[in-house]
Amino acid sequence: MHHKNSIKFTVLFLTLCLMISFISPGGYYSYADEKKSATSVKESTTVSEKAKLEAQRKLEEQRKEFEKNIADLDTKLNALASVSKDTEEYIDTLDQKIGYVNQQLTVLDNQIADFHEEIDALQKKIDENQAEADALQAEIDAVQVKIDVLNREFQEKLSEYRSRMRAVYVSGSSSLIESLLECSDLSKLFTRYEMIRTMSKADSGLLSDIQAETDKIMQQESDLNAKKADLDLMKSDLYHKKNDLETKQSQLTETQNVIAKKKIALSVDKAESDKLFAELTARNGMYSEFRNEDEAVKKAVEAEIEAVIKGIKNPEDVTLATTSDREETTAEIQKPTDVYDRSDAVYNMTYPTNYRTISAGFPNYSSGQYHGGIDFPCPTGSKVVAVQSGVVSLVKKLTTSYGYYVMIYHGTDSDGRHVFTLYAHNSNILVSPGDSVAKGQQIAKSGSTGNSTGPHCHFEIRVDNQRVNPKNYLM
Repeated sequence: MHHKNSIKFTVLFLTLCLMISFISPGGYYSYADEKKSATSVKESTTVSEKAKLEAQRKLEEQRKEFEKNIADLDTKLNALASVSKDTEEYIDTLDQKIGYVNQQLTVLDNQIADFHEEIDALQKKIDENQAEADALQAEIDAVQVKIDVLNREFQEKLSEYRSRMRAVYVSGSSSLIESLLECSDLSKLFTRYEMIRTMSKADSGLLSDIQAETDKIMQQESDLNAKKADLDLMKSDLYHKKNDLETKQSQLTETQNVIAKKKIALSVDKAESDKLFAELTARNGMYSEFRNEDEAVKKAVEAEIEAVIKGIKNPEDVTLATTSDREETTAEIQKPTDVYDRSDAVYNMTYPTNYRTISAGFPNYSSGQYHGGIDFPCPTGSKVVAVQSGVVSLVKKLTTSYGYYVMIYHGTDSDGRHVFTLYAHNSNILVSPGDSVAKGQQIAKSGSTGNSTGPHCHFEIRVDNQRVNPKNYLM
């Protein structure tokens, strides 16, 4: 009897061990030796990203340098204003400040462009990461469903196996030999043996099924943990990218506010500069251009002039073409003899007016701003003449920039470079595109049209559209 109890206890102990090895404290399964690893993601900085960061650093340095220069000029302006604003030095200093502010605004505009580019890139990455995270979450949900199904199947097979073990324990037949020895005849022995063999085979199959189900669950659980780890990394990356996005958007808004304030202050400074300069030139008669002309207007005018210059043909290539519109258009040369052909005699020029006083020279105003020609103050209606023979290539009547102006093509110098002259701010133009003009022939009457503080002749010499110092050529 004691021997039977010992066998029963052994069977029960082995059954419990098998159950414990499969069943977790929560009722399913556990992995005591499983190690959870986190993947650390290091974002490498590419060469292009380093170059971009360096460019941004230089932009910021430029902005700070301009800010310092502006502060220094403000100090100087305050000192000059305490004496008088009605001086050329005050106006020049104010114009220098305006120049620095314009440059600073350019830097800020570049920074704005960088912010927009970074924000767009971050938003695109966030959208991509969010889509990946959503897809991964869907995979996790699908795997969890599979695990739930496998757990139910596992529980069903385990329950069946428990019932089998419980039946063995209750029956008291703990071993095959003991069960066979209890048979009273040979027929019963063979019958019981066959039953026991069938049951053992079924039990063995049931154990195999339980083991297979356990393997499936463990694999699915491993996949699930890996996916959850990936999702956690994605969520962390998304969190940091969204923070970066908010920072960039805040910087963008702050920079836009700075630009708006600077533009308001700039418009006030420009208005003051133009007012003071107009009053100064009216007092001393040294008329010139206002120095704060709109950049977009200047670029548009220059683009048109450049197009005309590039469209001029060499004297040997000219045709007898004429123009249908002689009011405001460009023209081809009608006769090769109208212009110089590879001769430096083209530079033997006379003055465009009888007034030789210069109010603004080449290449800068007294403030340091660029000035592409020289200005000759003269009364409205004064004679303006062609400084050299040539063909009128462009006539324009603008309310801004050069105002009413004429451009003449004189041919090519010994190096084959195209030589042009330009006469601006006229009150009246006496020639049309395509007209051949002689040296000293009147082409216009002086005035103060366009961007002008008072009547004067603005004169330029352009060689292949590069402006040169007219004083080196006027005789």
